[in-house]
Amino acid sequence: MSVCYSPVDERELEQLAAAYGQPQMRTIAMEGDEYLFATRLYRSQDRRGEVVLAIERPARCVLLHRKGWYEPEVYRLLSGGIGLDEAVEATLARELEEETGLTLHTTHFLGVLDCRIHYASEEISFVSYVFHLPRTEGVLRLPRTEDIIDFREVPIADLPAVAEDLRRVPPPRTGWGHWRAIAHDFVYETLMSR
Repeated sequence: MSVCYSPVDERELEQLAAAYGQPQMRTIAMEGDEYLFATRLYRSQDRRGEVVLAIERPARCVLLHRKGWYEPEVYRLLSGGIGLDEAVEATLARELEEETGLTLHTTHFLGVLDCRIHYASEEISFVSYVFHLPRTEGVLRLPRTEDIIDFREVPIADLPAVAEDLRRVPPPRTGWGHWRAIAHDFVYETLMSR
């Protein structure tokens, strides 16, 4: 069986590109595992993808977060699901405010990552819209309603090490770590070339 989420809305993509810059388009094939499919992707069929937020902080650092159930060394970029009837732009603003207390100021649309994730005889296509937020407004705070327990700021140059920590997540969540590492590699590559 093959499961595919809602495809990218080309009209919405054009509007986002006009407002925030032309994104890179990438299709990435990867092997998943039972944990990734059962706890993350099947559970996420009420969303058509996610936004990934590369929130820049002073001294060319980016903001990472950690949830209580992550392994102690694991931090990652913030992300949030796009509802089936929700606009990408609305999700971006909502997730930023809910998870950090910050609001949008300057935004660059870095890319669209279409991950084709295979496991057994199944494939799921999951799309991540990746944004760079070099300037935000407000005061950073831990959210009350999310399960985020800590923030950390790391230099953009350290994102490959963050991705490597994600790829080292032990079973049963190894597939989740490999999947999450992809956006970190992409953000590093894109921001370091600017």
